[in-house]
Amino acid sequence: MSALDAVSRRRISKLNPRQRKKLHVAEYQELGFDIHVTFKAPLDDAAMTAFINDTLDYADQRGWMLGGLGGHLPLTETSAFVCKAARGSLGEEDRDAFVAWFKARADVATATADALVDVWHGWLE
Repeated sequence: MSALDAVSRRRISKLNPRQRKKLHVAEYQELGFDIHVTFKAPLDDAAMTAFINDTLDYADQRGWMLGGLGGHLPLTETSAFVCKAARGSLGEEDRDAFVAWFKARADVATATADALVDVWHGWLE
């Protein structure tokens, strides 16, 4: 444990529940993940639009929100950050389900997801 972790824990322990909720820390922490997808063949404009629409429909059905996707045409790879649309955290099962959904697609060569990270603090590290 670093000195910063000890200071952070001490600081968080002094916050009341309302403050912890507002700052999205402790029991109010929310987790998300990055997903990376490569395609079997480069996607043109129509194929990219269909891929993005399918992905957004799947995420919307599960109550998720995506940041990213797309890129320069022809599209050979893309990535996105995934989190809950409402309050709450995604879990390992959500991450695994999204990777499996991508791998089941005929146009996807590989799909990987990074570890769960805090959506509000430190996800750019």
